[in-house]
Amino acid sequence: MMTDAELLERSRARREEALSIMGALGLLERWSAHGRPVLVGAVAHDLVWGPDIDLEVYCPALRVEDGFAVLAACSAVAVDGRYRVVGAEYGNFLQEADAALYWRLRILTHGGTEWKVDMWSADEGYSLPRGEHLVTPLRNAMTHEMRLAILRLKALREQGMAPDCLSIDLYRAVITDGVRTADELRAWMDGRALGVLTDWCPAM
Repeated sequence: MMTDAELLERSRARREEALSIMGALGLLERWSAHGRPVLVGAVAHDLVWGPDIDLEVYCPALRVEDGFAVLAACSAVAVDGRYRVVGAEYGNFLQEADAALYWRLRILTHGGTEWKVDMWSADEGYSLPRGEHLVTPLRNAMTHEMRLAILRLKALREQGMAPDCLSIDLYRAVITDGVRTADELRAWMDGRALGVLTDWCPAM
């Protein structure tokens, strides 16, 4: 089992690499030509464990071709052999629950780690739950002990020793309901509606 210091160091290193990838590809700058990009998810919350980056982009005029332009520009970048884009995906969910366009880049590092960048672009008037609205409340509510509990549960989840769930459900379990162990998480998940869009935020 990893020590607290090891958990924190792994998370710190992963977050540093995530920010390096974003900078190397110019993700925020490229999306800024089409809307307002917002870093969300584990990188924004300083709770990075897996090689995942999440962005939301709110656009004054939502156009499919703008997203493809970003994917194409990023895919053409090779940064000193450190990173290269090995895959790109698109999904149109405008008529479904998410009501947005979905974009993904798969990025391979020189060290052999494959990162995924999940990006959702939506109209600037998007009325469904936004990840950007969770960033500040979550950071304000987070204690050192809660952060360690979340990272440890993410580590156990990666090893198959804790149940799989969306990270926002994990955060809610730890911060709102005091879950600290894999068994407690399993019991907490039982009978709950999970894995869906939610406007949950920790109490201020």
